[in-house]
Amino acid sequence: MGWEFADLFDRSAERSGSLLDGEWDTDGYWRDVPTEIRVGRMGYRTRTIKAGPRLEVEIFPIFGRETAGRARAAKRNLTPEAVQRNNEERSKRRLIQLIDANFDERDIHLTLTYQGTPPKYEQAQADVKNFLRTVKRKREKNGLDPLKYIYTIEGNEDGTRERIHVHMVINGGISREELEAIWGRGYANADNLQPDENGLEALARYITKQQKNRRKWARSRNLKKPKQRTSDTKVSNARVKRLAVDFPNSAKEIMEKLFPEYGHVKTIMRYSDVVDGAYIRCVMRRKPGGGKRHDRH
Repeated sequence: MGWEFADLFDRSAERSGSLLDGEWDTDGYWRDVPTEIRVGRMGYRTRTIKAGPRLEVEIFPIFGRETAGRARAAKRNLTPEAVQRNNEERSKRRLIQLIDANFDERDIHLTLTYQGTPPKYEQAQADVKNFLRTVKRKREKNGLDPLKYIYTIEGNEDGTRERIHVHMVINGGISREELEAIWGRGYANADNLQPDENGLEALARYITKQQKNRRKWARSRNLKKPKQRTSDTKVSNARVKRLAVDFPNSAKEIMEKLFPEYGHVKTIMRYSDVVDGAYIRCVMRRKPGGGKRHDRH
């Protein structure tokens, strides 16, 4: 998921001035001084990603064959720390989109903990799988929708810091008391999901704290995938630069005119010291009454 060359656009810029004599004042990260790699005249691509009530809009330059080759070579010069950071951010974005596409306030955030000495990580994995199998059978017996879930296991095995515990997002229909009885190894604290203007992004980031050498999260196979669409525009890079300078101040007006059913939440703008152009990502959320409630199946 994500644009192939997004990692090269690692500079954020706030508008600190206006367009003047061909210079773009963006804290020194984006000037009229040529970058190492020019984007040419290929235009820009717009990609929309719909995930339930969430809409993400990405705008980025289209690279020709020669430019793409040089950009891939530049990516190989990224530090291991930058690669890891970018991979983790992509994983979180994918999780945010999956949660918003499949869960809402009718569903549950579940925290599973252990009484007594916590087990090893591998045993916790086995315990979670047993728990989910039992919940799945109970849902089938009660005629509920098929089980959908996302979970992560956190904590340390030695108990010297944070104890092993589980964060899980699961579809509703079974009470907290029933879930705690099924878990049977400690506490099962259940709360209904509470989306805000960012949807469930805060929860997604909360349950994906850094854990070295372990998979960050797991999910059921029946989750709906976010819907993506792309369109290309033959617009010059110079024009996009001029628009991008003012975009932070006018993003709400521009985006809500383009997508009237959605409200603007935030805009992320990135620039590069290596590649010319701009990478823009806007996050929007469906307005109340701005369309049908997303299908849960």
